[in-house]
Amino acid sequence: MITVRPFTLVLVVALTTTLLSACSGGSSGGVYNQAFNVSGQWTGTLSDSTSPAKVASMALSDGGGDVTGTLSVVGHTCISGGSLTGTAVQAPTNTTGDNPLTGDQENSNRGTVSLTVTSGQASGGVSAVAVSSGGSGYTNAPAVSFSWPSSGGSRAKGTAIIGGAGRIGSITVTNAGSGYTSNITVVIGAPSISSGTQAIAVATVESGEIVGFVITNPGSGYSIAPSITIADSGGGTGGVGTAVLNETDAGQVTGVVITNPGSGYLIAPTISFSGGGGSGAIATATIDTTTVTDSVIFTLTGSSSSLTGQYNGVWKSTSTRCASQTQGTITLSRL
Repeated sequence: MITVRPFTLVLVVALTTTLLSACSGGSSGGVYNQAFNVSGQWTGTLSDSTSPAKVASMALSDGGGDVTGTLSVVGHTCISGGSLTGTAVQAPTNTTGDNPLTGDQENSNRGTVSLTVTSGQASGGVSAVAVSSGGSGYTNAPAVSFSWPSSGGSRAKGTAIIGGAGRIGSITVTNAGSGYTSNITVVIGAPSISSGTQAIAVATVESGEIVGFVITNPGSGYSIAPSITIADSGGGTGGVGTAVLNETDAGQVTGVVITNPGSGYLIAPTISFSGGGGSGAIATATIDTTTVTDSVIFTLTGSSSSLTGQYNGVWKSTSTRCASQTQGTITLSRL
């Protein structure tokens, strides 16, 4: 019979318990050999200081710390979504909750994530204005006002053209000619009435051919269609234009000449007319866009199943309510 002394039994039990605890990774909050990885579908809320929280979702792919994905937000004033890129960093070893008796990082399901979401919104200046209603009663050209761009940029400017008796309504291309350059000039014949003003126009050239004319001043005092003389010191020849009088647009706004296209427009600005003795003119603008990149950075902390943090950055919006600087909080859970 083997006799075990009480002190020896207590020592064996204590050592066994310690070894089992060390090998099992039983530290509070720690899981043995678990990695911090954020791949998968996430859902949660995006909040700012001006409106209630909005539903947000992310689809992420974590390839060893290099993260890519997409973001979608419903109803947020500024951010609707975009492409995500960034990094995920595992929490360091021996952090709170890790078992100090083991060499592994048992709290490795925690870490930090930095993600940048970008947009490819369009921003530019006014390239054209189309008059949809000329109004009536204008005796002088009214003032034209363009709305400001929603975020940054400069305001467009222009002048209105009004119709009336003895004015040039249009110039049609009857022969496109060939070889025309940027040195082309257009001369409209003088009005038949001595008190009238001579009309002014410029030609639009594409691939060396005249494709149209833009009347920048319709003139006045024309009783018959004037001659159109086209010259080009660069060698273009053969172009012919025919002037047409318009007697039906008296007192109406017939066009807007853009004197400054402005910049920074994300949506076409509104146009208003004032003065000139008339009313009712309506016009719409078209913007000539280029791509600009806005970005917001998300800084998150948590585990492979739950993340919270802050976001901030620059995000221009089609809404004038959205400031160029946007910031707030985000909470996400992995599905």
